[in-house]
Amino acid sequence: MSDENKKQLPSGVPSENVYKSIHWSIILAYGIAIGSIYLLLSSVS
Repeated sequence: MSDENKKQLPSGVPSENVYKSIHWSIILAYGIAIGSIYLLLSSVS
């Protein structure tokens, strides 16, 4: 991408996405996955 096509960003907005911590939805998704696997395995026996 050339410099001519870039938008001017307001001050304080980084040019790239920077993630400094894990997002709450990732924790929620892992929790739901672990809970559903537990329910599947506990209902088998």
